[in-house]
Amino acid sequence: MFKKILSREYAKLINFSWRRVWLVVAVFVVLVGIFLTGIFVYAHNYKEKVLPGVYLGGVHIGGMDKNELSAYLKNMNDKLLNEGIHFNFALENETKNFILYPSVFSEDSTRDLIDVNIEEETDYLISYRKDNNLLSDTFSAIWVRLSKPDLSLKNIKLDKQGVFEQIHNYLEGYISEPVNAYVDIKSLKPLEYEIVSSTPGFSFDYEMVSGKILKAWSTFQVPYLDIVSFVKNPEINESDVSTIIDRLPKVLEAGPLTISYVDPYTTLTRTWSITNDNIASWLEVVKAEDGNFIFSLDTASTTQFLLDKIEPQVNIQAEDAKFKIGTNGKVSEFSGSRPGVTVDVEATLKAVDEAFDARTWHDEGILKNINLINKQTEPNIKTSEVNDLGISEVLGVGHSKFNGSPSNRIKNLRHATSDKLNGLLIKPNEDFSLVQALKPFTIADGYLPELVIKGDEIKPEVAGGLCQIGTTMFRAAMNSGLKITERRNHSLVVSYYNDLSNGNPGTDATIYDPNPDFRFLNDTGNYILVTTELNVKTYDLYIYFWGTNDGRKASYTPPVVSRWIAAGADKTIETTNLAPGVRECQLRHEGAETSFTYTRVLADGKKENVVFDSYYRPLPKICLVGVEPKKEEVVVPVEEIPAEVVPESSEVIPPFDINDTILN
Repeated sequence: MFKKILSREYAKLINFSWRRVWLVVAVFVVLVGIFLTGIFVYAHNYKEKVLPGVYLGGVHIGGMDKNELSAYLKNMNDKLLNEGIHFNFALENETKNFILYPSVFSEDSTRDLIDVNIEEETDYLISYRKDNNLLSDTFSAIWVRLSKPDLSLKNIKLDKQGVFEQIHNYLEGYISEPVNAYVDIKSLKPLEYEIVSSTPGFSFDYEMVSGKILKAWSTFQVPYLDIVSFVKNPEINESDVSTIIDRLPKVLEAGPLTISYVDPYTTLTRTWSITNDNIASWLEVVKAEDGNFIFSLDTASTTQFLLDKIEPQVNIQAEDAKFKIGTNGKVSEFSGSRPGVTVDVEATLKAVDEAFDARTWHDEGILKNINLINKQTEPNIKTSEVNDLGISEVLGVGHSKFNGSPSNRIKNLRHATSDKLNGLLIKPNEDFSLVQALKPFTIADGYLPELVIKGDEIKPEVAGGLCQIGTTMFRAAMNSGLKITERRNHSLVVSYYNDLSNGNPGTDATIYDPNPDFRFLNDTGNYILVTTELNVKTYDLYIYFWGTNDGRKASYTPPVVSRWIAAGADKTIETTNLAPGVRECQLRHEGAETSFTYTRVLADGKKENVVFDSYYRPLPKICLVGVEPKKEEVVVPVEEIPAEVVPESSEVIPPFDINDTILN
């Protein structure tokens, strides 16, 4: 009986407990569901907003939607741009400050040195801790709400170089570079100099400010920054210069430094000189790699010399060959292939430094000439590929100067070079005659008259100036190793024809119809093509001989003057052929005896030396003065009046030698 009662009561208890448990569970589930639903709804409400609890630079931006956030970011960035970047810097006795406004204005635009990408920044902050997953975004919302993260801008760019330029523009008035001790040369002859002491410089280090600017700007804080200032000490002091100052006279005694260059196209040698005046101006003291001090040339000045004086005369692009023969048997279109050349400034500068720096320690074996270092590029089409006449390369070049030539003389030179000689083909074994190539010497053919004086009369003579052609072609023939069969020098020393190597007379050639002539033999076994180049801006005349070199080599020595002959006293001659009081004078000419040796080594090794001796007669300055006719006028014989006379007020006209040619 008792057991039955107990059993019934136990069953009731069990049934009662389970009902309560399920009730509690049901209530809990409902509450959790309501909570989760609320959280999900809460997180969903911030899908297009910044999560609550997010700060930017200490300012709460949680709950801002895209438009609100974008407007806030733009507003804060504009405030910073208007506020600017504040700098402090210390001088010796005071502290200064300035504000850099990071907006650069030009005539038609404004550029900000600090750029915040508002659109990307807005997207970044709106999407912070979100991955478009409801569950994870819900937990992120709770985490952000509790952790309260303080963020900074991520999409910000700084124009570092532009900021540095603005800082430098403000500070440059306070910046001074250290000055090394140096030698100030007052005079070269006699040598007078002074050792100038070094002075320290003053500068600033603002390399680190860029990171600090970004850090402040990324939290919308106005940047307040310090710029470090420091003293810059010189590298060379007066005591360093004193250790080598006794070598200065030896360094200067070595003289100018010449830079030489052989043009691969013309084969002509060009030279540029770093003069004693340049050396005195560019001289500095530097510390060598071994720790010793030496005299050197200022790098900036030497580099500028290479760029300004040499590069424009050397640099040229590669050119392909062209060749076409016209109906008259002359080459109507020709362009010889030539390599492209550029000056290797860095390598040449190094060569200059090495040559000059050695002067500090050595008296013997000092280099006074160095070769210009260049880079070359080959043309695509070479000369030998466009003709079958054996014309493949430059055999030799003749060069002369015609500075000061009057207009008609230059026109005669242009007609002779462009219309007569340029494109001329000289056959194998032809004994070439320059007079035959240039004639007829008439106005109808294109030549113009030049004023000369015969006796006491000024008369125009046609084709004056063509001895410039004879002289230039004489030099081209010798440089090409050809046999000279006829050549005669002028009777007067004419500056147009002085040799360009040393300025002495002796390598000229005069022509006249029918003689004297200038002639040479084409003994190369192939055609020779003549091309010309007349530059009226620089007064240079070049004549090129093209052909095939059979292995011969040729050269000629600079002319040597064995004796100068005085011109004598000036003379004045009265003439009725000039208006009374009008005075016209010729130039004074010293006489000379000169010689040089032309050497050619033929392909078979045979060596030939030819000595060219020249005699130039002296001629005093003679002036013609116009006078009134007299009843009994004394006629001066022509032979007593020298032929070369030019007006004092006119341009220099090359002297006319009646015993030579009217073509001078």
